[in-house]
Amino acid sequence: MSQDNQFNLVKAEFELTQRQMDKYDNLSARVKTWTATLWAALLGWSFQVNRKEVLLLSILIVLIFWCLDAVNKSFRQDYKARRDKIAQALKTFFSTNSWSKDFFAPDLPSHDHRGIKTIKGLLRPHIFLLYVPLIIVSLIIFFIT
Repeated sequence: MSQDNQFNLVKAEFELTQRQMDKYDNLSARVKTWTATLWAALLGWSFQVNRKEVLLLSILIVLIFWCLDAVNKSFRQDYKARRDKIAQALKTFFSTNSWSKDFFAPDLPSHDHRGIKTIKGLLRPHIFLLYVPLIIVSLIIFFIT
């Protein structure tokens, strides 16, 4: 394969990985928005019907969306890792005018280690900072009412 064709393929893969990362960032923002919206609606509903058991449902909703957000973030991290490899290969290409021996394209992520990355992702600060406070507030209201 000629260097021009290889360069175009690498460039296309770089753009694809960045678009995928943007997609997962957008999904994460939507998940967080839906979490806050449903949590607030369930909180208001629990006050309206005067049933504190509804607060337990709000905790369940937060946990479900927290897991969904962690899965999305693990997918995003896979694409970020690949994008960083591509960026390093492009940097090498522009400085030496040849591709490094260990780099080949395309090599998109397979996401075959989702469970472990998802569990680790649940505890990352940029993921849990929304979810844990909502759960704590729900528990406080549950126990004081």
